[in-house]
Amino acid sequence: MSTRLQHALVLPICGLVLLLNFVGMASSAFAQEAAPILVSDQTFKLTGADEYRFALAEGDRLDLRIEMLVGREIREIEFYQYPNYPILRDYNMDQVLERSFVAPKTDVYILRFKEAGMGKKVCRFTLHRTPASPQTARMDTRVTWELKPSVQYQIGRRKVVVGKKTELVSLGGQVTVPAGRMGFVNPVNAYQFTLPPHTVRWAYRLSVGQASAEARKKDAETLSQLLKTTAARAAPVQPETALAAFALGMAIDLTTSSSGEDVEYALVDAPNVPVFFDKGQYQAFIQQKGVSVDVQRRYAPLEGTYFFALRSDNWVNAIDVHVDIEAVMEVPVYAEELYLTNAE
Repeated sequence: MSTRLQHALVLPICGLVLLLNFVGMASSAFAQEAAPILVSDQTFKLTGADEYRFALAEGDRLDLRIEMLVGREIREIEFYQYPNYPILRDYNMDQVLERSFVAPKTDVYILRFKEAGMGKKVCRFTLHRTPASPQTARMDTRVTWELKPSVQYQIGRRKVVVGKKTELVSLGGQVTVPAGRMGFVNPVNAYQFTLPPHTVRWAYRLSVGQASAEARKKDAETLSQLLKTTAARAAPVQPETALAAFALGMAIDLTTSSSGEDVEYALVDAPNVPVFFDKGQYQAFIQQKGVSVDVQRRYAPLEGTYFFALRSDNWVNAIDVHVDIEAVMEVPVYAEELYLTNAE
């Protein structure tokens, strides 16, 4: 073989060895930093043959602790990879047994207790796993299917909810309510809005005419003071408006008023809008009269489409009603989880 060919083969092999070493070191470093995860904590009465099943990942460091709570000895303890590869076997265990070992393969493992005595015996065991890599850190260790020695298990992946993050969505607009025209026009209108999915609470400001700009200005000044406090800095998301801060639950006083031009309103669903217009017996989440500026925090209704049904008592002039909405959402955060599945 020529020297050039030897070099051509040696360099890729060296690169592969370095890569494998790097991966091995990265996994080892992860295992050293990772915190043990509780797989099972069981307290039970020995009945003769007690068995517990787990799905574990290759490279998992396993810490097993078994303790007698009532009685003296357990005749036999086995921990093995299904169907018959032994990991641990102990006889006549007295009081406490502690062992640490590594799972040789991603597979099903069984912890079995055998007892032939007639006396009452109560035992407790805990099993922790320290994952060897980030890929196996999140794994479903439950075994819910029937075990068969000939079955091959497959590693599956699925998305699971691991937390929530808080988000804010701003909505708003303007709607004009016509004048009554001495009874010739029905002075009603409605503002439609849709709360996004995962809304857990929301706040709104409903204001009429020039009162809208004045209320926003005053509330902006209040917000600037609030943002200097420790409570505001600790919020899950920084509010950009005073109404958003109010929706998040911060202690802030927003402007309300009943002076000047006003409006009657009701927060309703779609079927109740025409009932409101016809002055029938409508169903509302909230209704208010004589409002110039009103601010409310709501926990119902939540996601979906709703309406502010509006009525004016001004027979001469139409009025403009401004609606500002801040919706607080708790959006699920997903991560990938490994699990074993029966290949049949």
